[in-house]
Amino acid sequence: MVEDRVNYVSSLYGGFWNFDIKDFSYLVNPYFPPQSFMLSLGSRLEDLVRSYPSTNWYISSLMAKTLGLSHEEVVIANGASELIDSISSRYISNLAVPIPTFDEYINRAINQGRNVSMYHMGVDFQLDVDGFIRHVFDTDANSALIVNPNNPTGKLLPVESILKILDSLRHLDLIMIDESFLDFVQTDSNPSVAGSIYEYSNLVVLKSLSKTSGIPGLRLGYAISGNRDMVRQMRSDLPIWSINSMAQYFLEEIEKHLPAFADSCKMVADATDVLYQGLCTIPFIKPYPTRANFVLCEIISGTTVQELTSDLFSEFKMVVNNQSKKKGLDGEFVRIASRTKEENIQIIDALGKLSLDYSNRIVDKEGTRVNK
Repeated sequence: MVEDRVNYVSSLYGGFWNFDIKDFSYLVNPYFPPQSFMLSLGSRLEDLVRSYPSTNWYISSLMAKTLGLSHEEVVIANGASELIDSISSRYISNLAVPIPTFDEYINRAINQGRNVSMYHMGVDFQLDVDGFIRHVFDTDANSALIVNPNNPTGKLLPVESILKILDSLRHLDLIMIDESFLDFVQTDSNPSVAGSIYEYSNLVVLKSLSKTSGIPGLRLGYAISGNRDMVRQMRSDLPIWSINSMAQYFLEEIEKHLPAFADSCKMVADATDVLYQGLCTIPFIKPYPTRANFVLCEIISGTTVQELTSDLFSEFKMVVNNQSKKKGLDGEFVRIASRTKEENIQIIDALGKLSLDYSNRIVDKEGTRVNK
């Protein structure tokens, strides 16, 4: 069955090069790294494959250099998810988190026996900052999480709102701000709170380089904090060689490509706007405005999430992310990742063709599909 095939492929969480599909599920910058970096990496491939990488503090110093910090404020990891495990085990007893959001934080805390106090956002998914602060106090949470822009909603909290949260929750053991998608936000002012790490000893800013830098296969993410003890503790939880040599080489070379990176983020934002505007023309879904490189869509008529994902896979070899079981989402939702402008137009065309088919169907009171 097609449904079983879709579920199987999705359950792999990657390795999609083994299938003839277009991945609109995972959130990756398709415009970076530039070809010049790929050629440089290829020329060094044999050396890199045959060589041990350096230890964590040194590789962290490579990342720190681009951030204007030292390795004492930065810890690099094999993807941000590796750091979530360390942070959760060390600093979380009761995590306050707005939902819906990136479930790995919630799942990791629950798996480790921690409490999670979930704060349900409204139908527009815009966080009520004062309401969330009250929630933290009411639940006696010792830690809090904000993903900004949020995944899967794409909503952005202005930096003033984040700073209000930080000021109001200085008593917590930990506040995590995940800024993995922030580079895609095109604004004149800096929307990051990374510059505030010395003002708040409980602040940890996390970032996945997989998304913004287009390198999920290299598995890089980092956390920064002005609290050097926290950085040392997180680093001590990591294996001595958790970063591979190709990932280290990327960090050694990244400074040469920073202008191209900035250009690529602008291209991603433009491509995402094409995707969102196109989705607004599809009658059976409601797309939510986004500041990240994906669009959350609610299915409002004509089909179901399972049917849509199966049809996209079987008829167009496209994979999107089924969000219908995500905590905090009540209804039928998919998240569609932005690829290049050309590819985004392709999925809009595919959805348009499916909408013609769905418009010729009705659903009886028992939910059985029949043709008109």
